[in-house]
Amino acid sequence: MSNLPEQLFESFPKIVFNSSVSFDDGAPVALNWQGNDGVFTASANGSWRLEITRRTQAVDYKITAELDRVYDKVEFKYFRLDSMEAEHILPQTCFKGCSSRNLHKVSSPEKITGGSVISITNKGVTLQLSTPYQSGFPADFICTAENCLLKDIEYSTLVEYYGGTVYEFPILTLRESADGFAMLEAYAQENSVPGKEFKDPVCGWNSWDYYRWTITEDEVLQNARFIANDPVLSKHVKRIIIDDGWQYCYGEWEANHYFPSGMEYMAKELRKMNFVPGLWLAPGIVEPHARIAQMDYDMLARSRGGQPCLAYECQKRFGFVLDPTVEKSQKFLQELFRRYTDYGYGYFKIDFLKPVLHAFRRQDKLVRRDDIVRLIVDNVRKGTGDRAEILGCGYVFSSGAAGVDAVRIGADIHATWHNTKVNAPSVAARYWQNRKLWINDPDFAVCRAAHTSNDPDLNRLQACYVHVKPEDSYMPDKQHDLATFKENEPEVLLSIAIISGGVINLSDKMPLLNEKGLELCRKTVSAEPGEAGVALDLFCNELPERFVQKFKSGIRILAVNWQDDSKQLFSFDLAKCGVSADMKAADFWSGKNIAHDGKLLQFELEPHTCRLIEFRR
Repeated sequence: MSNLPEQLFESFPKIVFNSSVSFDDGAPVALNWQGNDGVFTASANGSWRLEITRRTQAVDYKITAELDRVYDKVEFKYFRLDSMEAEHILPQTCFKGCSSRNLHKVSSPEKITGGSVISITNKGVTLQLSTPYQSGFPADFICTAENCLLKDIEYSTLVEYYGGTVYEFPILTLRESADGFAMLEAYAQENSVPGKEFKDPVCGWNSWDYYRWTITEDEVLQNARFIANDPVLSKHVKRIIIDDGWQYCYGEWEANHYFPSGMEYMAKELRKMNFVPGLWLAPGIVEPHARIAQMDYDMLARSRGGQPCLAYECQKRFGFVLDPTVEKSQKFLQELFRRYTDYGYGYFKIDFLKPVLHAFRRQDKLVRRDDIVRLIVDNVRKGTGDRAEILGCGYVFSSGAAGVDAVRIGADIHATWHNTKVNAPSVAARYWQNRKLWINDPDFAVCRAAHTSNDPDLNRLQACYVHVKPEDSYMPDKQHDLATFKENEPEVLLSIAIISGGVINLSDKMPLLNEKGLELCRKTVSAEPGEAGVALDLFCNELPERFVQKFKSGIRILAVNWQDDSKQLFSFDLAKCGVSADMKAADFWSGKNIAHDGKLLQFELEPHTCRLIEFRR
């Protein structure tokens, strides 16, 4: 290695760009970079080129390779670093949920993984490692954390069954700043779609979280009529979305016996009530008994050996996946979504997009991994035209922002404290995507519980029995109730949904909510839309405790006590939050006025509670 920069940033240890590559599971080969003036070359089964570009507080590494032949597997390792000190790490993958780790609390070795953007903070300074969304071949970060030390740090890209010999690997960018938020927002700007416009999110109701696969035609219409007749909900809830359970099977998207009047009838009935009908589909999945799997297997992606394969599994349901490089598959997607758009559906939630990547071989061998899901979305969009909005659920972020209007940004939510805690870091960490790439969807805004509902079947539905095998002894964790909120816990979930600045979709059985539950829903959908709230403690805490959100009429602050048994004191510097002394303040949930001087606001919270305060001009 010659003339490569060994010291990138003053606040972090020496990072040597020691690259290596392996071919078809062979031993790693070191790339001995030679050159100067920012351009370096190396040889390993072909010619390699590294271009280094320095920008303000950033360094870009662009790597290209022209190999001597086609390989089934090429794993390129950007660098390996033995260790570095760190107090906090925020890894963000290109899919669903993400974690946040305060390394002061990591006392035994723990594996940390990430992908598109990694934020490593030490002594008030953050180092950001990132690769662009939709860069062709997604990159992966891995390290081991223990006692404020990151060890065996690697950043790499694995390319499998790509049919070309010329590779353009994702540009790796390293930034350093005391302002981690500014770096995330710069990353958002670099990955945004020029000219893409965003409207305020529309509130809706979705069938999934309460009904799952038990949804019926009558139940959809019952909830829709209830919302249409409610004086508050009817003003704000504008979509009714029929989720999974309406279809014969994945791959044969026809109404089943629970929807005897058909899906065109459903769209017409919902339109009569002034709702935009929405529909869930998993367009890339084909269950084994679907006609495509039985008769048209040329439409399916393949195993390593070249045969159609069960690449999808969820809740013990299995499926093949479409090959979107096949013209017949493309026409199938276009005609499917054109038909349902013609029926009157104006919103599509397209799900289970990541499993499409689990198969290895496709007809077009030169399609890069990041382009596979994009091909599915592009053909869905060709079917809908500009007549419908598209929510990507189970979306692969590295497929880019162009084809989707909204994207699920976290794991599944339920009416439980556990799921609320699990999802909160994703809402906090992905704030920078909202209205820059797409509208963030934090999943459902639910509030049903023993104290908010009159439902005798509140926890009758048991989703985890499918994981119990005949030989298993009793497993308490498989007795998985989906609605266990205690007093004040629903307000925490609903406050986080509001503070996300994204999509609000109710998903309770509305006629069975009591007055307490209905009031929570009414206030949630009535909340004035705002920007994505910023978690002030994003780069130090594991669970976000303090948010600030701007909206047209003022500022919101949110404090959450995640503790199980301890009160917690919260302090907000109101001036830094953008609050002035002449702004009127009120508790969002109680409506009570709050006195303040525009400087410091302090209050104490009980465990499992929050406080959402609005300051209006």
